[in-house]
Amino acid sequence: MSPKQSPTKMSEIAELAGVSIATVSRVLHNTDTVSEDTRRQVEDAIQTLGYRVRRRPRPSIPKPDPEKIVLLFTTDIVNPFFAEVIRGTQEEIELQEHPKHALSIMHLTNACEELVQAARQMSALGIILTGAYPFPELLKFQEASKIPLVVINYRITGPRVSCIIVDFKDAYFRATRHLIDLGHRRIGFVDDTGHSEIGVARLDGYKNALTEAGIPYRPELYTSIAADARISGGFQATSHLLALPPNERPTAILAFNDLFALGVMHSIRAHGLRVPEDVSVIGCDDIPMAAYAYPPVTTISQPKYRIGKLAVLTLLKMQQDPPEQMGSFTLMESPLIIRESTARCSEA
Repeated sequence: MSPKQSPTKMSEIAELAGVSIATVSRVLHNTDTVSEDTRRQVEDAIQTLGYRVRRRPRPSIPKPDPEKIVLLFTTDIVNPFFAEVIRGTQEEIELQEHPKHALSIMHLTNACEELVQAARQMSALGIILTGAYPFPELLKFQEASKIPLVVINYRITGPRVSCIIVDFKDAYFRATRHLIDLGHRRIGFVDDTGHSEIGVARLDGYKNALTEAGIPYRPELYTSIAADARISGGFQATSHLLALPPNERPTAILAFNDLFALGVMHSIRAHGLRVPEDVSVIGCDDIPMAAYAYPPVTTISQPKYRIGKLAVLTLLKMQQDPPEQMGSFTLMESPLIIRESTARCSEA
């Protein structure tokens, strides 16, 4: 039987297969609009009835080139800082048309081995890591596979490993110096408990500025809380500082990031004090909501969006480098954005 089968014979096939005549026709003409189960029923009926079929070849559909996957590992998808890095990464990837690339975001958890296994199966073009120091499983995988790795705000050296760093030591030195120039001498610091490389750099910058100005470092003006505590963490940590006697508590507070700074300001107001008349506040990251807080937050600006774009361009460049070539080290600027949350100390 050929595809131009008479209606009677096609109806016999349809009756035996339990389908319509139109479905039989689609099977005979090898279209893609019939499920595999239905196609099998029709072909079984054809074989049972003993018909010989000359089919048209099924049309071939060209397969698109496989996408090249860029993996982005991050510890915090809620913090607006990381959202801006991701946005820059995504938009730079979309500009790369030949070949086509795609971004896959992985939230870092304790299941590091599972994440690396997933990366291995994806045959990723490269990996971007933000918010954490490269964990052992990732480093072992990167060394074995020679896959390019871009690490944001942590220092590490190795073949095909590049770092994009903000100089937090200098940034917090300048931020503390700004408060000192406003007459503040009791400057508090609400830090992250992680004692990471970037945390140590921020604290060093703060201490160095105090030392240069001849102001002793006072441990009671330093407090820390886990970074993922966000706004509520800043509120809780500041409550400890403001519990000091009025002549001992800080007249200005540096925060680990802008989310902490928002919590710091809320805590100051909850204690019946004003920002900046009684306590000045400086944050870090320059997330969008910092400019619209009340009052707008003075902050250390990280070029988040540009960091994301640069991370993709760095990966693509490393793809062209020999596997043994050492990666690059890029230092990004971090200007102090002065807004209304800092003012001259009332005790000066």
